[in-house]
Amino acid sequence: MNREIMLLIVRLIIMVLASVWTVYVVPLIKEKTNNETMQSVINWTVQAVLAAEQVHQASGDGPKRKQIVIDFIEKLLEQKNIALSDEEIDVLIESAVKQMNAAKEAATHGKA
Repeated sequence: MNREIMLLIVRLIIMVLASVWTVYVVPLIKEKTNNETMQSVINWTVQAVLAAEQVHQASGDGPKRKQIVIDFIEKLLEQKNIALSDEEIDVLIESAVKQMNAAKEAATHGKA
């Protein structure tokens, strides 16, 4: 009888821990993974924008450079099995371009 009660208590504890794990821990892990994945996508986008600017700077063709970045990011997202909309990719690229231009502006004013 005593052993049956102990087994019942152990089962109950395991069920409670499993519930806590499912409700609290799993979402935290998913959120952290999603944040890390998004930060990686942002970093890839910034690097792609910088590379396109460096390689195609002389052409002055902004739409061509943007398309190069879009193609690169879409291919990378597909390889990593990450889904982003065209609008989200566009926002990432525009943000990276703005950062790049702000850095150029700061560097220009810093040299003066």
